[in-house]
Amino acid sequence: MQNSTLRGVMNQAPTKGVEEVVSIADACLGGLRGRSALLVGPTEQRQRYALLLQQAEMKYIYQEDTPLHVSAILPHVQLLISVPIASKVVPLLTAASIAKGCIGRRTPLLIFDLSPSTSSVEESAGLLPAVCLYTPEDMRRILSVSKFETTG
Repeated sequence: MQNSTLRGVMNQAPTKGVEEVVSIADACLGGLRGRSALLVGPTEQRQRYALLLQQAEMKYIYQEDTPLHVSAILPHVQLLISVPIASKVVPLLTAASIAKGCIGRRTPLLIFDLSPSTSSVEESAGLLPAVCLYTPEDMRRILSVSKFETTG
């Protein structure tokens, strides 16, 4: 049941799941206004996130189809959201490329891996200094607790 809930949230990106992710990011970063984000994944998966982040008055919202150029953009962002499609094989966002983009970083980097199946971000990236990684398993737990709170 939890997997099907997460697949619905991640594959179709319903507004509620998107709002929850943006709300968590807002709380973790102490506000989104004036900050910058990077959205990685197909355009149709990124659109709702981009809209809500714009409404939160983020300064810049970078968007990439694949993680190929992520390390070059990371020094400029505080939030990274990876939203791949389950049916497509996507290159893994490696801890090495994240580490490269975090050289000299003094501010936290919040990463959401919203892959509905296997991770799209190498889990060891969460061990890097100043990186806070929410894995697909973390998101399943968070969204199931959130769903329970709204229905219970």
